[in-house]
Amino acid sequence: MFNRYKDARIKKTANNDRYFKPTFYPKIDEKDSDIMHFVVEGERLDLLSHKYYGDINLWWIISKANGLDPSIIGLKPAQEIRIPTDVGEIIRSFNSENME
Repeated sequence: MFNRYKDARIKKTANNDRYFKPTFYPKIDEKDSDIMHFVVEGERLDLLSHKYYGDINLWWIISKANGLDPSIIGLKPAQEIRIPTDVGEIIRSFNSENME
């Protein structure tokens, strides 16, 4: 089962209060190697990230690259979206921005 809080970073204050640390997502520049994808009925960000990256948890890359609302995972049919292909660089940037 998918657990959206599995990788959440938790911070404790001096008096032992706990809260989730914010997650920062890198800017994803357009590149010539990006793939343009026309959405068909029933496609979602998580399904596309599985198709192109082999990992449903990387849906945020497609969302961020296209300036989509991160609270919406569904897509409209016939919508053209950009699929970044240099995922390694994006993930390194993500990890760098979210180091402890």
